[in-house]
Amino acid sequence: MWSALGVVYLVWGSTYLAIAIAVQTLPPLLSAGLRFLLAGALLGAWLVARHGRAALRVERRQLGGAAVVGVLLLAGGNGLVVLAERTVPSGLTALVVASVPLWIVVFRLVAGDRVAPSLAVGVLVGFAGVAILVVPRGASGEVDPIGLVTVVGATFSWALGTFASPRVPTPRDPLASTALQMLAGGALLLV
Repeated sequence: MWSALGVVYLVWGSTYLAIAIAVQTLPPLLSAGLRFLLAGALLGAWLVARHGRAALRVERRQLGGAAVVGVLLLAGGNGLVVLAERTVPSGLTALVVASVPLWIVVFRLVAGDRVAPSLAVGVLVGFAGVAILVVPRGASGEVDPIGLVTVVGATFSWALGTFASPRVPTPRDPLASTALQMLAGGALLLV
């Protein structure tokens, strides 16, 4: 279990640094779009090889739901982050992205869901922890206001996609749903 946590820590933690490096040499939306199209195609091919073509047969409404979630999470969430990291330091970007759970709590409250006080406290403590880790190193100097607004837009889109995901029809198989989400988000990023 610790090794799995270590992998998540390294991969997730290095994402924003990798994006900051990639946007110096590649057009931001091209790099993100190709990454998601490749990942979606590889996951889809693996599903077909393992379970046959039926693994990706879904109803039209499930395809539409997966596309909506993919566009919100990947094109909106990740695509806007990739654009913003041209002018916003990766540490500050990571801090702003850490506000996604705060947005989700807001969406749940607006939808009339009951939010346990312990959940709200946990989200605030988690955000504060990220701020303590990032602010001393990642928030110095001038920050491009348009880039910062772009990151905030990314977090809004990411949180909305997360909030919508269980509320819209998507394929029952989470891997098929993920593959379709990546293909939809990746395709939109390339347009």
